[in-house]
Amino acid sequence: MSLAELARDFGRFCRRLTGKSHSSILQTAAGYPSPEWLLQEAVTRLGAATAAEDLVAVKIAAVRHFQPTQMHRAVAICTCGSSGSLLLASYLEGHSDVIGLPMLLGQALYPFFDHYKSLSMREKLLTYPFLKQSNSDDFDDSFRHAPAGITPIHYLAAVDALMRVYPDLPDTYQEQRRAFFVFVHIAYCVALGLTPGTAAPLIVHGQHIWDDELARQFVEDFREAQFIHTVRDPISNSGRLLARHPDNLLGAALVLSHLSYADRPHTGMDARTGTIRFEDLHLNLEELMRAVATWLGLSFEPSLLESTFYGVPFVASRGATSWSGPRPEQAVRDDTNVSFTDRGILYAVLYEDFACWNYPCPKLFAHAPVRVITCLLLLLIPFRIEITVAKSLFRSLPKHSIGFALNGFARLVAARAAIVIMFAADLIRRLMGRKRVLSLRPQLPGRAS
Repeated sequence: MSLAELARDFGRFCRRLTGKSHSSILQTAAGYPSPEWLLQEAVTRLGAATAAEDLVAVKIAAVRHFQPTQMHRAVAICTCGSSGSLLLASYLEGHSDVIGLPMLLGQALYPFFDHYKSLSMREKLLTYPFLKQSNSDDFDDSFRHAPAGITPIHYLAAVDALMRVYPDLPDTYQEQRRAFFVFVHIAYCVALGLTPGTAAPLIVHGQHIWDDELARQFVEDFREAQFIHTVRDPISNSGRLLARHPDNLLGAALVLSHLSYADRPHTGMDARTGTIRFEDLHLNLEELMRAVATWLGLSFEPSLLESTFYGVPFVASRGATSWSGPRPEQAVRDDTNVSFTDRGILYAVLYEDFACWNYPCPKLFAHAPVRVITCLLLLLIPFRIEITVAKSLFRSLPKHSIGFALNGFARLVAARAAIVIMFAADLIRRLMGRKRVLSLRPQLPGRAS
């Protein structure tokens, strides 16, 4: 890694310290390709530049079912660490009055629109699915398990049908960004031959990322916008996230900085925000989904207990074990990658998270002096994952140059400095009452508010 990359990463931590947006310039793993490349990729993957007239005619009838200008209801699903945001979206997606996008495909909607302003509405709709956003999403996967006869060319036909039914909308509609957002969701739904029970269904938007700028744009476009944040026991959350970065020199800093900012509502969005626990998705699913449905204004349907994306089971895995839907074992506190001193720091800094979300935490950490003393004693001690990564770096040194060693040590020091500064600053904000963490909503019966 170069010094420029090191400075970039440290800059990310500085932005998190200030409480500013963290990903409004969301980059994909491969960066933003050129418009020309995206257009060619769309033609190649769809198999044609235009769809057959008879197929477009069928899709036109399906498009007319929707009233896009009346689609004001939308909910963004956001995550705090590894906390089940995808799992929640998979339960909501099958409801008859809901439409959404597969997996993580919705994360880049706003950054994509801002970056590719030169493309026409049709070109944006055709190319968006081919912007690589994660290893979890591939356009063809959406159609691999589709009903017989439905292929990717049906997406092209759905886009052309939208342009036929609303020929003037892209140029005259005051909220073109909103039109693009709605049209992408309608195009997927129509392409896969699905018909919601209402002409203005609730849009479940997989934002997942905590970002004030993305949230602001979402509320500008949907006057009835709501947010649901998923949270998890901070001990388990830290352990699971840290396990994903076994060799990342900045992994611990990235994980801990995320947990210290994604545990609060987006700025000014408190009244629109609900919060649910990962553990309840596994232990109290029906009770939870009934409460969520009521909060979102949906009727309860059995489909809310089925974990699917467009009818395909959403399969999670851990090691050699795979499952779909609730798994009680997932709700057990996992401190595999969290040491005794790590837990002490998490209790001290994130105490409000434990308390507000009803997770076990020693009551002595309710007292500010205990929290301050704990941080003074323990914050300079590296987290277990930092020590593991440092050992790995030392073992690899004989195989690399001095420049590699210096860069590695610089990144370790930067990560340690970032953790100390971020946690100290977060503790100060909390003790001064300047930080309000997410409150559980909707409340489940029998649970104190």
